Amino acid sequence: MGIKMRLLQSNDDEYFLDCIDELYRTIEQDSAGFSPQRILVRFSRFKTFLVRKLILFPKLFKLQPKIYDRQVVNFASMISGDFRLLIPSSFSSSNNFIYMYDVWPRFHSWIFPLLDFFSVKYVFFSSKQVWEIFNEKYGHIKCKASWVPEALIAGDYSYKSYIERTIDVLEFGRMYDEYHELIKGTLALNKKNHVYRTPDKYFLFADKAAFTDALASSKIVICVPSNITNPERSEFISSMTLRYLQAMASRCLVVGSLPSDMEEIFGYNPVVEIDMENASSQIIEILDNYESYLPLIERNYKEVLAKHQWQNRWTIMKAKIEEVL
Repeated sequence: MGIKMRLLQSNDDEYFLDCIDELYRTIEQDSAGFSPQRILVRFSRFKTFLVRKLILFPKLFKLQPKIYDRQVVNFASMISGDFRLLIPSSFSSSNNFIYMYDVWPRFHSWIFPLLDFFSVKYVFFSSKQVWEIFNEKYGHIKCKASWVPEALIAGDYSYKSYIERTIDVLEFGRMYDEYHELIKGTLALNKKNHVYRTPDKYFLFADKAAFTDALASSKIVICVPSNITNPERSEFISSMTLRYLQAMASRCLVVGSLPSDMEEIFGYNPVVEIDMENASSQIIEILDNYESYLPLIERNYKEVLAKHQWQNRWTIMKAKIEEVL
């Protein structure tokens, strides 16, 4: 038996995050070094109140409250600064670690200092830009940091041969509205099956099984980073997200825009870049010449299998955790 590791996970139904579940399952399947156990964390009004008060009184950030110190590791995969996940577990251990997504610039001034408040020894950012900002502007923070891009478990995704695929173009998650409007009419005019979210159907898929089946049935998936689709939220942060990898693991062709860190991650451009000036004709041309893109689809698929699964990322994170224990 290794060191006990508590995998802290929300028990509410506000969102369903494949990325967190797949990472935790990867850790649970690794029998060397740690003895992982998932802990469902109940959120409460008090926890929300506490975090909000901490944000208002930054002088409290220097405190590091401890009830007692157990020989246990807490690991939380969280969206932005959702420190409620660490309450109360971080107050009974000095060994706290976080994998963090969506750390938008307007939140940096309180997210980064609170890492020390909650005795976080190491934070892993999904965004290279966030990691660089942390290193450049927050050198006084004791918590160490690394850039670890998102990943998946490829076995959770399936695929069909391209001649069996019934969805021509799939748009899921965040919509790039400007581009969507440019291609929607042309795809309909050419009788292409274009699947996307509508006002009366905000959630396209009932569960993960329906989602992965849609991916397996799609020829093209539109992927654009959030600094383009939602700049009011993510500002200038441009990062590879899970949707790119999910599409590739399902042997779909990714059409969209390349996040700033993705070419470095892959070593080549795995995305067919959108031509906004000729968007409607481009999407039809791609569909009409789909076979010519099969080598890129296959290259992306093999690259994801070899280098972009959670096991690849966990090997890196586990080594960093062991360094500071």
